[in-house]
Amino acid sequence: MKLGHLFFFLLLSSIISAQTSKFSVEAGYPIPVGDNFLENYTGIANLNLKYRIKNLEVVNIGLSLNANMLQLNDTGYFPAYDETLSFKTNLFIIQPKVFTEINLKKINKLHPSVGLGYSFFLANAKFDSPEISNLNTNESGFNLSLGLSYDIISKLYVFANYDYNILTKLEPIAPKSSYNSRPTLMQFGMGLRF
Repeated sequence: MKLGHLFFFLLLSSIISAQTSKFSVEAGYPIPVGDNFLENYTGIANLNLKYRIKNLEVVNIGLSLNANMLQLNDTGYFPAYDETLSFKTNLFIIQPKVFTEINLKKINKLHPSVGLGYSFFLANAKFDSPEISNLNTNESGFNLSLGLSYDIISKLYVFANYDYNILTKLEPIAPKSSYNSRPTLMQFGMGLRF
C-alpha cells in the first residue's frame, strides 16, 4: 500500500511541476488503416518515448523512438508443405524519428506534429506443426508521421498519430506492390510529460 502512495505522489509531482518538459512517454493502441498488408493484423500495443532537444516559442524539435506490436492469427494452404496450417505472427514495428511539434498561441492545449524517420518491420510466424520451423522476416523503409495531441492538464495529454511508411527493403518473396510496400497505421492513446 505504501508503494502505491509513493507512486501516486511521484506522478502527481511530475504533473504539477512547472519545469519545461523534455521527456514524454506515450502508451496507445495501433490500428492498421488503408489497403495494405497490415489490414490483416490486429493492433496490440503502442509505446513511444520522446525527447525534446530544443523547446522554442513556436516549435519543439526532438527525437522519438516508437514501437508497435501487432498480431495475425490465420490458417492457410502452404504449397511447399502441401498442407493447410494454422499460424500466429507477431509483428514489431520499431521507428526512430526526428519530430517537430508546433505550439499554437491561440489554442495552446493543441499540439500538431510532424515526424520523419525510419521503420523496421520485424515479424515472427509460428506454425502449429512441430515439423515446420518459425519464419522470421525483416523489412524496412522510410516513415512520415503526422500527429495531434491535446493537453488534458499541464503534463497529461491524449494523442492521435498517422504513420505512412515506404518500405524500400522487402523480403525477396514479397511482390513489389503498393499493398506490400506502403503500410499505414493510426495510433491513439495517452501521454505523460516529465
